[in-house]
Amino acid sequence: MDFSVVDYFVFAVALLLLVSLALFVKTVFFDKRPQKTGLIMALLAAPLYLIYYNDRWPVRDDDGVSVLRMRELISPLKNFDGADTSFTSSAVPAAIICGFLLLHMTVLQRVAVKARLQRIHDPIATFFATTTVATLVGSTLDSTFHWGWVGAVIFGAAFALVYLGAIALLAALIEVVVQLLRLLGVWLKRKVFALATAITRGSSWISSLSGRLGLTSLSDRIRADTLQQENIFNEEQEKQDRELYEAFLRDRARRRRMLQGGAIQAPAEPADAKVAAVPVTTSVGAEAAAEADPA
Repeated sequence: MDFSVVDYFVFAVALLLLVSLALFVKTVFFDKRPQKTGLIMALLAAPLYLIYYNDRWPVRDDDGVSVLRMRELISPLKNFDGADTSFTSSAVPAAIICGFLLLHMTVLQRVAVKARLQRIHDPIATFFATTTVATLVGSTLDSTFHWGWVGAVIFGAAFALVYLGAIALLAALIEVVVQLLRLLGVWLKRKVFALATAITRGSSWISSLSGRLGLTSLSDRIRADTLQQENIFNEEQEKQDRELYEAFLRDRARRRRMLQGGAIQAPAEPADAKVAAVPVTTSVGAEAAAEADPA
């Protein structure tokens, strides 16, 4: 199978990508530097590169179709209108990635010579690995939906905004909105408290005004009259109950004397006899014995 210059260039960039991945593995596992984020991005860049340049894979079957079949990983994109996962790859993403990788390796070697980042996080390496992944993701989506240079510009601007802190800016805007809502809540609470204070002051003024106009004393007199009437009713009721009980005691004493045969000789009871003349605490057994023995 004949390969073009673009194919060889794509293969060379793939080798550079493998070298970059090997450098990340060496940095993380052998040099013990905290470059795990860059390593993850490099690991993601490898399959993304194979997905995009699946059509240029050198090994093919008898029908001339690539045996790599990495495009099947983006088959869910077929559910969207205008998606074409059988697109023809371009050399532009490979050129961009090549520039990133060469610049990354140059910077990495100069830093390694000066030994300034031993066991220290290197944000430059993470940045280049992230840009490689972003370039492959944008190129794959742009080629799948055939958006051309317009899509490339849009993806580039979006990734640039993300890198420049668009997400942090959005988070800051959300935080500002939340603080404004809290300030609005405090303002509303103050207004509610002010209204409650005004209502309390108004009720106090009305209460004091009623006192000055004599309405309070009138209500107190009405309450006192009502209480006095209730006391009179209770006293009358207690008096009637006491008189009825005294009459009951006199009648029972008279019956007892008649049963004993001394009703004629018994001296007349004074008219103002009270409850003390006949003990109230007479037991039921004594009364029963007196009535059973008339003699």
